[in-house]
Amino acid sequence: MYFLLIKALIGVILLWLYYRWNHRRIIQLGTKIGSDKLQMILGFGPLVTPATIVKITRNSSQRIGPNFVRYIGPFPQFITTDPEIIKDILTSNAALNKGWTYNGFRHVAGKGLVTMDVNEWQPHRKLMDIAFKLPKVIEFIPNFHKKLTVLFAEMDKYHVMENSYDILVYCREYTFGVSGETLMGRDADKTQPFYTKLLAKQSSECVEYLSDLLFKPAYQLRPIVTLADKTIYKDEQQNIATLKRLIDETYAYYASGLRNSPEYLDSMDTAVAKHVNDAIKSNILDRDLAITSMVHLFGASFETSSSTLYFVMFMLAMHPNYQAIAYAEICQLFPDNDNGEFNMSYEHTKQLTYLDMFIKETMRLFPSIALIARIAVNEDLILRNGIVIPKGLEMAVSIYDLHRSKDIWGPQADKFNPDNFLPSNVEARHPYAFIPFSKGKRSCIGMRYAEIALKVAMAKIIKRYKFTTTIKLEEIVVHNNLSLQLANHPPLTIERRTIISG
Repeated sequence: MYFLLIKALIGVILLWLYYRWNHRRIIQLGTKIGSDKLQMILGFGPLVTPATIVKITRNSSQRIGPNFVRYIGPFPQFITTDPEIIKDILTSNAALNKGWTYNGFRHVAGKGLVTMDVNEWQPHRKLMDIAFKLPKVIEFIPNFHKKLTVLFAEMDKYHVMENSYDILVYCREYTFGVSGETLMGRDADKTQPFYTKLLAKQSSECVEYLSDLLFKPAYQLRPIVTLADKTIYKDEQQNIATLKRLIDETYAYYASGLRNSPEYLDSMDTAVAKHVNDAIKSNILDRDLAITSMVHLFGASFETSSSTLYFVMFMLAMHPNYQAIAYAEICQLFPDNDNGEFNMSYEHTKQLTYLDMFIKETMRLFPSIALIARIAVNEDLILRNGIVIPKGLEMAVSIYDLHRSKDIWGPQADKFNPDNFLPSNVEARHPYAFIPFSKGKRSCIGMRYAEIALKVAMAKIIKRYKFTTTIKLEEIVVHNNLSLQLANHPPLTIERRTIISG
């Protein structure tokens, strides 16, 4: 028995030495640029969760520096918050593939814009870009307006809230409803036997499922994921199947040429699904890929936009002076006592410059996507500072830490200040210092969509409501549930405004 134990121990040591030998270039890189030395010795790092990954990355970035190597469990990563290095990575043709971090997304949502390898992604992105050009997005503005009446009806019920979670729920319902209309030309409230509240709730549960698969290293192992799907995530699997079925039904309805269902909008031919269905009819796009691509668009649009709306409301509540400036700008453009029920055009959104600064500052401190990752599959990536990233090593950009870097944003980087986005300050910064929608060759396809939707929604919300809270900015704790979320839901007071004319 003793002899067998000795043999087993020797076998483990040999396997560990083989594992470290295969990572010798990663160890050399960590020695050169910085790393956690114990992780480099062991070849193993902390087992993160959605609740801990932001904090762990933040601590490492502050302790080691803007570029370092770390391990998440047994998986190595190169982490950067250096704008020059970020530009090298995000603009390189050699680093257009997504790494192992996205395996959970691949498993849950299937193939699509978020996860495709570069050879498939490039023609698919070119095809989908047409549906998100600025003229097309401008056509969606009436949808942004219409769905706000439902959000207003829900928010009008509240005044003093000890727990503001319900507001996040209503933001999710609003953005899901908007996504249903703009992506599929479909009114979720008329989609039987489903409706917006139920579908938004199911989709949010799927996001939590997805975030577990993204950030818990154990779920990188296929047998564990398979077991989890059959047990703890059985309901979420059914929810994903429901969304795919609704998308498939939508394509079938477009293909039928019918226009008599109350579930679909009169303006349905402006929806993204019309463009995708035309590609299916022309045999440019496979139907299965068309379905999973739409799942990707839903996941990227409704969840990230709702979390940003929620964060903007809290930044307003925490900073009454800035809230007053934003409110005054909106009232100057829309002076009538209209309870926020005015109609905005694209030209109006361009005139709300302070609101734009306010939203961008919110996205600086609370980017909806806290971390993005790339991988060089076929060759090493040589950065402009001479550092060589070995092929196969995942390169992660910590957007959350980039946006809070004191080297870039100054000693008050953790404070909220919309003046960070005055034109003179923007011009003085590195163009890759602020990347809430990523940047470079695989930047977010829906950037214009999100920017316009957020400005329309927040202009009308600010005109209708005044926000206050007792929580302080430094007390906020965040988790990374696919999109950045508050760990807790602080008190929020919502007060209806009244404009006194004359």
